Amino acid sequence: MRRNSAPLLLLALLASAPALAAQPPVGGTLAATVIPMSNGGQASVALSNTDPNLLTVPGDRITAITSLDGILTRQMKTASGGVVISTVSKTPLTFIIETERGMNFSVRAVPRRGVGHTFQLVTDLGGTGEIPKRWEEAAPYEETLVSLNRAVRGGSLPEGYSALPVTTEQMLAPAGLQAQAVAVWAGHHLKVVCYRVTNRLASPVFVSESAFWQPGVRAVMFPGPAAQILPGAARDVYVTVAAGEGS
Repeated sequence: MRRNSAPLLLLALLASAPALAAQPPVGGTLAATVIPMSNGGQASVALSNTDPNLLTVPGDRITAITSLDGILTRQMKTASGGVVISTVSKTPLTFIIETERGMNFSVRAVPRRGVGHTFQLVTDLGGTGEIPKRWEEAAPYEETLVSLNRAVRGGSLPEGYSALPVTTEQMLAPAGLQAQAVAVWAGHHLKVVCYRVTNRLASPVFVSESAFWQPGVRAVMFPGPAAQILPGAARDVYVTVAAGEGS
């Protein structure tokens, strides 16, 4: 994948297609606890010692959970790559998680009575996964960026790419506009974040791709031609960055 130091500003001339956003939790249910992680990092969680708990690593599969002295009384892998764990411990415990893409995490858990939880340990997958790496490096850099953005907008991700929960993604929007991350997709080298940009002013604001450039950005895409955003209205902006750079 030959890289160009200048960012690529893309204008999408594609038919409207649904984005691959996560569905909101059903009313009355308990949402998963999303925990931003880095490879080799540690998370602190409150773990039920009366109900099973589910651990997942979105975009990856857990291959092993290691603990000492039998503090985890049960481990059961799920078809989606998560692991259901149980403990009867009443004192804090630590266990290590290893994943298929070569990541490892330390979890410091404080047991307590109560309903079991689902924990999503979310990384941006940067530098992991041979399949997305091969896809990203199979074509010139600019062509790869165009193909990736088209795939995201068309609802069909390249093999090895994954939709991730939104965690710490942020973007500095032009004056009068507010940007909120609503969806994330990641591979090996690249990550795409969809931001919903809302006009908080009392007058229309014209936006173009260059208005959303900032250090680390590799590409910017609109789902249609550049245009005005009316007062109170919003439009989506897709920003591609290097995985691991945090935007």
